[in-house]
Amino acid sequence: MILAFEVMDKEPSLLTVWGAALARGVIGFAAARFRRWLVVPALGIVAIAAWIQLGKLADPLLGPGIMQEAGRSYLIQSCAAAALAAILPVLGLLPRKGAA
Repeated sequence: MILAFEVMDKEPSLLTVWGAALARGVIGFAAARFRRWLVVPALGIVAIAAWIQLGKLADPLLGPGIMQEAGRSYLIQSCAAAALAAILPVLGLLPRKGAA
């Protein structure tokens, strides 16, 4: 007898993954513009969130079930969302246009 477990009902949808990553990225961007040193805690929060999200996908028990139910695109888009969340705060460190 083979047991099939539903794993995607416990995982966030791609819309939620992208929305949360965009929110973390934009908040990190604004924080880096406000005070340059705030990029460090912003990137820390992004790293912890990415570790949690991508850790589930790399788990030897959950990962294959997620890949089977959601497909490879879920993995690719989760990684892309984590990358966006990490890039936006770093872009906030760039000098403003016209600033001397």
